[in-house]
Formats: sequence, C-alpha cells, structure tokens
Amino acid sequence: MEMRASIRRTGLSLLVFAGILSGCASAPVTGRQQFLLVSESDVNQLGAVTYQKELSGQPINRNPQQVAQVRRVGERIARVANRPDYKWEFNVIDEPQTINAFALPGGKVAVYSGLLNLGLSDDELAAVMGHEIAHAIAQHSRERVSQEVGLNLAMSVLGGGRISPATSQLINTAFGIGVELPFGRRQESEADLVGLDLMARAGYNPEAALSFWQKMMRASAGQPRPPQFLSSHPSDEARLAALRAAIPRYMPIYRQAHR
Repeated sequence: MEMRASIRRTGLSLLVFAGILSGCASAPVTGRQQFLLVSESDVNQLGAVTYQKELSGQPINRNPQQVAQVRRVGERIARVANRPDYKWEFNVIDEPQTINAFALPGGKVAVYSGLLNLGLSDDELAAVMGHEIAHAIAQHSRERVSQEVGLNLAMSVLGGGRISPATSQLINTAFGIGVELPFGRRQESEADLVGLDLMARAGYNPEAALSFWQKMMRASAGQPRPPQFLSSHPSDEARLAALRAAIPRYMPIYRQAHR
C-alpha cells in the first residue's frame, strides 16, 4: 500500500514537473526566461472579459480627434507586434483626472483621456502605447498569473487533483494587473525596452520616450512617491537613465522604418 502511494505521488510529481517545463518561454527582445504555467488561450479569454467589464463600468470618450489618434498609433504598433492572432481593440476612457493606459492579454488596449490631455504627439503616444502593448505581447499578465497560482496549483494537484477556491481567487486577483494592480519592476523595465523596439519598428522616434516620461514627471510633481526600493515601478530618474542608454540601439531600426 505504501509503495503504491509512493508511486502515485511520484507520478503526480512528474506530471507537475512536466507542466512546469512545458511552461517555460522567453520574453521578446530581452530573452528573459519566463515561467508560464497557465495557457495563453485561457489568459486571453479572461483578458477579453476583464476588458469588457472595465469599459462597461466607465464612460467612453467619443472625442473624434483623441479616438482617431489612439487607434492610428495603436494599430500601427500592432502591425509590427507580430501577433496576428490577437483581436486588437483600442478605446479611450473619458476620465480627465486619470493619467494612465493599460493593455490586457489578447490585445485589448485602453487609454484614459487624462493622459491624452497632456498634449502628446504621435511619437510620445507611441512611447506609452508601445510600453503597454509590450506588457501584452511579453505576456506579463500570464506570467503574473503563473507566479501567483503555480505553487498553489501544484500543491492542489499533488493533494488530490482539484483546484481549490483559493487558487481560483488568486487567478481572478492576478487579472487585475494592468488595470488596478501594478506590474513588477522587472516587467516594467522590460516593457520599456520592448516598447522602444515596437515604436521604432512602427516608424516612431524612440527619443520621444524621453519627452513623454518628462511630461509624466511634470504631471506628477508634488505628488507623494514611494522610494524606489518600495515601488513596483522604476523611479523616474532610473527610468530616464535606462531609456537614454537603450535608445541608441533602436535609432537605426527607426531610421530604416521611417524611410
């Protein structure tokens, strides 16, 4: 009996280990190894549901100039994102006090009117949209879900093959990312680099990322900010320094695309 139980535990452990191995992938541009236990199709489906929930609960901006700019820039970046399987969608949420944007799995993107009210050029808007779309194509939400539920899921499988209510709650909570919850510093820095690559290949000047983040700094002046080591985002100074160091690598790509 003990031997049979040991064999059963070993078999389940091997199944979990095989699932972990099959969930390994590399992020675009940086090549960073990622742990992706949850399937992309499931994540994309949940992303679409979350997106519709967000849009239905907030006023949609109908300003033709702002909507046209967001869709013009977003669709141009989407064309070079190499994800034709994504069902891209771009909308503007009419929240003048909210300076933000987000992208959910599967290509669901929204920009708040407060961000557009900063008076962004197409190149500057491409900097933020490239950054947000980078989160989507680098599968940062899927990675977050996998990190949150991976150990719990493995323990559930080993404990009897069932996913506990706590695990389901972890999945739901993790999908607030990009809307209510912040990404980690590593993912934020990675999205900056992938975003530079996307905007350059779409023919937008990567140097506009500097002027965009400088506008963001001015817009947040006087607001309390946590120290960098307590924040999930890089500090403004660290972000600008990293962007300045990286931009020269993407200028030849931009010049080639801009011809």
